Amino acid sequence: MYWKDIESDKGSWVGLEIRCGEREPGFRKPALRLESGVDGWLRLVQDSAGSDEPLVRWWARQEKGYDGVHLLRSDAAMASPVPASALDSATVQRHADLEPGQRMASWSRVFARALADGPASFLHSGDWVLLGAHVVTDDWRFETGPLRGMEPYRYRWVENLRQALREDPLIYLDWWRPRREVLNLRALTEADEGRIAWWRKKSREGALPPVLLWYLSCLEAYVIVDGHARLQAALLEERAPDLLVAHSVYQQTHERDPEAQQRVLGTVARHTEELALGLPGRRPIATDSLNDLLISAFDNRPLLFACTYGWATRRSEAQWMDEIGARLLALGRGDSVQDFRR
Repeated sequence: MYWKDIESDKGSWVGLEIRCGEREPGFRKPALRLESGVDGWLRLVQDSAGSDEPLVRWWARQEKGYDGVHLLRSDAAMASPVPASALDSATVQRHADLEPGQRMASWSRVFARALADGPASFLHSGDWVLLGAHVVTDDWRFETGPLRGMEPYRYRWVENLRQALREDPLIYLDWWRPRREVLNLRALTEADEGRIAWWRKKSREGALPPVLLWYLSCLEAYVIVDGHARLQAALLEERAPDLLVAHSVYQQTHERDPEAQQRVLGTVARHTEELALGLPGRRPIATDSLNDLLISAFDNRPLLFACTYGWATRRSEAQWMDEIGARLLALGRGDSVQDFRR
């Protein structure tokens, strides 16, 4: 794994660019991964020690007309992709002592290293970005820094974090009303109470580590990979946490129009001459505005596109429905199996 910082055009930290090598065994087929089947079937699975079959974290099926997706959590007990040892008290205190502008950059390395070394990572070979997001409104709307070359809609905002910790394992995502939903991978249990109490204390101290999200383009939603207890602590304290948001991306080169570039240079040169002549109504162009103009015309860095990858499976319709039917019967909600039929 290799990584480097991503900075905005003005030099502020935006995130971490990560490249996972194809020859590294752990990245060829990650322990936590998406499986995709025919007719809109999806499931998120996680390898389990001592078992040849992975455990299912959730099943999902896209509606035939792509109006939305039905999703069902398993709530099975599984290891976190980020081991608890990566966020021990010494690490938390070390980050609390850093300047606010340095914390997210440092935390991004902690999480990247934990995912690389942990037993249940979702990172696979290819390119990733791990972006820092901070709350910007009272209703907990989060925003990342500007990432040139990537569509803002695909990465810039995270909303509805307050509603993320759903007790109901049956969820419907309405794609006609896109809300950039945040989904929990599991329900909270009594075993979380001790951790929540400790994280509440760290939240009050302003030392809470960020919550880790993974954007899934197949759902048009984010999932909480690590930080369910931290998010609950933040909600109870009414103090919004910071977020780290992982996107699997691919790069696409593009060429700039030389004629358009020359027109921009000509306009700037003409404006400079008119200023020197003292023509009325001419004012100097602000440095930031001039930089933005030149970057937009000459920046030839590759464009980034978010894309979630899955592993194909030959599971039959009956196998999918049997798994979902068994889970719904255990919940006493067998009638809901119709939601997953096409």
